[in-house]
Amino acid sequence: MSADNSPVASPASGLLRYAVMVLVLAFPSVCLLVNRGDSIGLGLLALLGFWVGFREGFARTLKREDGYVALAFFAFFVVAVLSYEFGQATYDGFRFLGRDLRFLLIVPVLVLFRRYPPPAKIVFIGLAIGGLLTGAYSLVEFLHAPAAYRAQAETDLPIMFGDLTASIVLMLAAAYGLVVSARKLWLTAGYLFCLLLGLTAVILSGTRGAWVALLLLLPLLFGLLGRVTHKRYLALIVVSLLVLFAGALAISRTDVRSRLSRVIEGISLYQTALRSLPLDRGNNIQDVPFCDDQSQFLQGWLTLSGQDGGDILTAKIVRDPALSADRHLDVMCHNGYVIRIWNSGKLNGRLVFERMVNGVHAPQVTRLVVKGVGIVFLSDKDAQTVHVDIQNYHMLVLHGPPNSGWGLSVIVTPGQTLWLVPVESYFGEYRYTLMNTSVGQRFEMWRAAWHMFLDHPVLGIGTGAFYEDAQQMAHRGLIAPPAAQYDHPHSDYFDALSSRGILGLLALFALLGVPAIYFVRAVKSGDETSHAVGLAGLLLVCGFAIFGLTDTVFIHSMNISWYVIYIALFMALLKPDSAKVASAK
Repeated sequence: MSADNSPVASPASGLLRYAVMVLVLAFPSVCLLVNRGDSIGLGLLALLGFWVGFREGFARTLKREDGYVALAFFAFFVVAVLSYEFGQATYDGFRFLGRDLRFLLIVPVLVLFRRYPPPAKIVFIGLAIGGLLTGAYSLVEFLHAPAAYRAQAETDLPIMFGDLTASIVLMLAAAYGLVVSARKLWLTAGYLFCLLLGLTAVILSGTRGAWVALLLLLPLLFGLLGRVTHKRYLALIVVSLLVLFAGALAISRTDVRSRLSRVIEGISLYQTALRSLPLDRGNNIQDVPFCDDQSQFLQGWLTLSGQDGGDILTAKIVRDPALSADRHLDVMCHNGYVIRIWNSGKLNGRLVFERMVNGVHAPQVTRLVVKGVGIVFLSDKDAQTVHVDIQNYHMLVLHGPPNSGWGLSVIVTPGQTLWLVPVESYFGEYRYTLMNTSVGQRFEMWRAAWHMFLDHPVLGIGTGAFYEDAQQMAHRGLIAPPAAQYDHPHSDYFDALSSRGILGLLALFALLGVPAIYFVRAVKSGDETSHAVGLAGLLLVCGFAIFGLTDTVFIHSMNISWYVIYIALFMALLKPDSAKVASAK
């Protein structure tokens, strides 16, 4: 074996090296734009790696740092298996373990890249092509979409598409110093064009977690690039970013502005819901009517309502002392706030309010305290319709088929006014609706995951067992029902804690932290290529760490394939001395 660990020149070796370069060059585009492209790419690389490993020896090919990285990947899988065996064994857990097997492919892929490392420029060209094609694809789809559009390509999940295109942008940005140092105007212009198209794909995906990652990592990126690039070149990227995001905010069809505003709205609604719910929900479930006439709750409930028939309805939260003073109702409303709906137009106006359907209660029943003139019914074709024409507050009881009526519809005729306040027939019927937002569901899932961890702190409840436990918690009234419809808690960290316990969280930290150690050392290298490769690897790890705050990234096979391939690739491209720079200083 030669000193530089290069294989003996032969036609087969040349062909294999060429195949590796083609696969690395094509992978970003194929992964996102071709169905099962990630599995094809990882499968081919792993097969070639196994062949090389069995032919030339795994141990002889890998370096010590490769062993530590592989050990971290293996530990993640082993903890998942242990949690599955000693916790709840579910079908979801079995599926997740099948996906986690991809982490073990880090070894053959590392072997392949160690023996046949592609040039760093091939890696960055592949990322540039990926940014170019995904951005162009997203832009064309956006221009042809009739309404608000979220790019997803072949991932089938806009969040996944946004995360992976954001990682393309981050890794590609790491090569900015190399591009500028080449002093070729056409190269710099082409690079920036691909980078901006990649950013376009991220924006059009509507993935707020990806936007946050880019925002948080910009200071790190610019700080580290400042060592190898003149400040005026970095200013060019900043200006381009500002122009791109400003354009996205100005164009309503990108849905950027509304998605950002919904974050603030979701947080506010969730806080309102918490204030309206008892602290210990499990011990406060009552099957008796509960009048929720709190001002903040009614305002939040009204915010979530949808209106048909234009803007002819005016709805406001008002206080009516007659409501709380009325002793003839079957329920006491203590605060006296009601929703006042007035029709100022010439046609009937309709408001639809959300409610949480609880399948345990049959037949479907809901209650309202109302007065005025209007029509009230559950949003179901077989539901009872009630015509209201009364001057004093009255309790209405609406019936519908089991599991029907996700919404409550209110129709007000021209020139008429209807006052109403919801009365819960079962716990959380209306108050839990305020948690039925993207943000609210996540907060509830994280709260559920935390309680699962407290009950099973070492190995968690079992890999993939989140759905079953969350369903039980929702049935007992401990969490909002929408939070129990997913098989994961939308956070890698809460997923690790709930499903695999403290050992799972440590394994996740190792999966992210061990490669990051070597990339940080490479960033400190004086060599431009090692600096760019190390920075790309570091940004990849940091990006996934941030994505995992609000999404369970590592339960998706595509994300796992992406992480395995690029961690192995950047580890193999580090120069032998770059990993030792920090310890030498």
